[in-house]
Amino acid sequence: MKTRQWLISNWLVVIIAALFLGLAVYDAAGAGRALVIGAQTMFGIAVILLTVFIFMGLFNVWVKEESIARHLGEESGLKGLLYGTLIGTIFHGPQVSIFPFLRSMQDKGARRGVLVAIVSAFSIKIPMIPLELALMGAKFTVVHNALLFLTAPILAVIMDALLLDR
Repeated sequence: MKTRQWLISNWLVVIIAALFLGLAVYDAAGAGRALVIGAQTMFGIAVILLTVFIFMGLFNVWVKEESIARHLGEESGLKGLLYGTLIGTIFHGPQVSIFPFLRSMQDKGARRGVLVAIVSAFSIKIPMIPLELALMGAKFTVVHNALLFLTAPILAVIMDALLLDR
């Protein structure tokens, strides 16, 4: 019974394993290459996730709930949205790192609008601005990043209004 339950709850893993076995029968060399590439990718993601989990642990220990609730919570108003936009602009890392961070912020009392501002402004990559300047020009870079920065709090207000029921 436990095996059947595991197979049902992990149906995607079962399908991928079946496809991989089919590939192995059809093209053993290709399956071997796929296995190596998959293992390398999984290792790379595991390293990133380990780093994210360590950061999240430190964040949860060092940052107090009262501080998050006061500056980014329900009563923070526009100031909280601005802080969220700034946090999103400064926060750097892979896409996979932002959602555990947002969940941790929510658990500590940040309102959803602030979380939307963070994830929206996360599109601004400060280390990439010199490359964007070189490839796309100053006008494009300034307008692009200004629009991202300005729309983050607007999206946050809209999301707050849409999610009143929480």
